[in-house]
Amino acid sequence: MQDQSYYVHLESLKDFVRELETQIHAMSKPNDFLLTLSEQPLLFGEFGEASSLTKAHQAAVAEMQGLLDQVKGAITFAQEVTTTVADGYAAADESVAGDMNHAGQQTGLLDPLLNVLGGVLGGTGGSHGGGNKG
Repeated sequence: MQDQSYYVHLESLKDFVRELETQIHAMSKPNDFLLTLSEQPLLFGEFGEASSLTKAHQAAVAEMQGLLDQVKGAITFAQEVTTTVADGYAAADESVAGDMNHAGQQTGLLDPLLNVLGGVLGGTGGSHGGGNKG
């Protein structure tokens, strides 16, 4: 049977969440600028085309604001999903570690192995799960 285990680097997921947070923050600048454009009256003059230009400009600004809101919503969703996935893997790691520790304390057979693994894997932020398709 083929090994279907996988490896998840939790720190990379957390880095990705921070990058998405940076992108969300960066979205506020163009949106703030669009808000100022929509609040300030355009002074094209008193002729027929000026009125249509003003309306077209206001519609374009409103459409851009809507698009920015959609992008921000998509980035926020991606951030929430990534955070949920990272939290799930971290909880699974803690659960497995607790189970191994409990079993090792009962039997004492895993003490040498856990000591070696603790030194090798300490601080890598990795998660290894077995038997799941990914």
